[in-house]
Amino acid sequence: MKRTSALIVSGFCLTLICAAQQISSGATDGIYREEGIASWYGHEFDGRPTASGEIFDASLFTAAHPTLPFGTLLTITNKQNSKRVMVRVNDRGPNKSDRVIDVSRAAADQLDMIATGTTSVLIESIGTLVVTPSSAPTAPAPTTLIPVTPSTTTQTAPTTSAAPVTSPVITPQPSYVIPAEIKPSMPPSGTNKRYRLQVGAYRVDKNAVEAFDKLKNAGLNPKYERVGEYYRVVLLDVKAEEVSAMAEKLGALGFREALVREEP
Repeated sequence: MKRTSALIVSGFCLTLICAAQQISSGATDGIYREEGIASWYGHEFDGRPTASGEIFDASLFTAAHPTLPFGTLLTITNKQNSKRVMVRVNDRGPNKSDRVIDVSRAAADQLDMIATGTTSVLIESIGTLVVTPSSAPTAPAPTTLIPVTPSTTTQTAPTTSAAPVTSPVITPQPSYVIPAEIKPSMPPSGTNKRYRLQVGAYRVDKNAVEAFDKLKNAGLNPKYERVGEYYRVVLLDVKAEEVSAMAEKLGALGFREALVREEP
C-alpha cells in the first residue's frame, strides 16, 4: 500500500513539473515562443465572421490561436524550409488538439505549406512580453508588447524552467509597416509606362466592397472587375515610379500582396 501511494505521489509531482515547464516555455525571456504543428484554412471560409468579429479573408495574413489575445503580431517560421511570415491573431483555433495554430491561405503560401497542409513551425511574438507573475490566484496583471526588430535568425525556446505565468494580455504596437509584396516583380521606374495593381480577388461580394471602401477612404481610386465568379479590386493607371509608394500605402491598409501588370 505504501509503495502504491509513493508511486501515485511521484507521478503527481512529475505531472506538476512537466506542466510548469510547458507553461514557462511560452515567455521566459519576454518573447512568446511556441513550437508545434500548423495547418491552414482558405477561401471556403471567406465572408464568415471570426471569433474576434472580423470577417475572414484568406488573402490577408491572419491566424487562429487558442489563447493569444486578438491583435497579437507573430512571426511563424516553417522549420522544414526556414521560410517566415508575419501574421495577426484574429480567430480561435485550431480545432484539432495536435496543432498549435491555423494560418490563412496567404500566410500558408508564404510558408510554402499549401501542398502539405500542415508543417512543423516555430511561433514567436513580435516584441517583448513584460509579465509580472502572481503568487495568488488572481487575475493576471496587464502586460505590454514593446516592439522590436524581428531577428533574422531562428531562436529555440529556452529549456530552463521559470515561474509559471498566466495568459498575458498583449497590446501590440508595431513600429514599422510592411509594404505589400508586388508580384511578379517591381516594375522599373523612369519608363513612362502605366500599370494596374490588383489588390484582391474575392468570391464574396461583401469582401470586395469592404476592400474597395478601405482604398477609397484612404484617398485612392479603386475599380471593380468581374471575372467569372470573382470580384477583383484594382488600381488603374499607376506610374512605374509610384508603385513602390503605393505598396507601402497598401501595406499600411492591411493589404499584403498586389499583382502588377502593364497597362495596354
